[in-house]
Amino acid sequence: MKIFNLSTEQSDRSHEFLRFRLEYPVLDRKALREIKREKIDLISGIGNANSIRDYGGLWGVFGLYLLEGARVLKCKHAEMIDVTPREEFQAKVDELRNSMDIMVQMTEADFRNPDLFKSLTSVEVSLLYDVLLHQDNVGEVIKNVLSRTSKCVCVAQPVLKEELFNLPNATVNLQFYPEDLKDLLRKESWWPKEPAVDQFNTAYWMWGQTVSYLISVFYGYGWNQSFLEVFPMSKYWNYAMIRFYPRQK
Repeated sequence: MKIFNLSTEQSDRSHEFLRFRLEYPVLDRKALREIKREKIDLISGIGNANSIRDYGGLWGVFGLYLLEGARVLKCKHAEMIDVTPREEFQAKVDELRNSMDIMVQMTEADFRNPDLFKSLTSVEVSLLYDVLLHQDNVGEVIKNVLSRTSKCVCVAQPVLKEELFNLPNATVNLQFYPEDLKDLLRKESWWPKEPAVDQFNTAYWMWGQTVSYLISVFYGYGWNQSFLEVFPMSKYWNYAMIRFYPRQK
């Protein structure tokens, strides 16, 4: 892949777009344990809800956000959708049931499959935590999740900084970047070193998405961003937490 320098004319033209860049405050850096707390607070800020569903929330945290979210919202029903059930999740479910009256369901499925949503009932709250970077059909995933959510969707994930792009609403396919470019972007971030691939592999980071990109996709499906907090991760990445609500018709 060749990298070309911008001509003076091209560089001047790029400045024409600066006024269209989405601007938002970036708060102080937080440690991973603090980010986990903020992700729970993102849910608790909803207030209350009867039902909650987490898409892909087992890896690394064993359903922490689903179960803590259900606790703080005082839900009656909670559902985890993930391809790999974990024994640790069931142990945490048992602990929650000992402290509150709730039905918790584990659905072993791949939410990239649109047919799954035909059998899902609607819930009030859905969680998309650190999963949208891994979806080869990310727009379809968002659309399907929204179709089965009535009140609020919480999104939390790493995002590329807006200033890396001349135009707003940007996203890039990271998966096939040269390894030296990947290494440059990975520096001091949470993006782990991964093997090179020659076709889409959803086990690894696929996309570098911006906050403005996420907001634009949700907007296109009739949902508005109502809450946004952004924390610095590295030179090129931030960590964003966003709540979305359906627009009033």
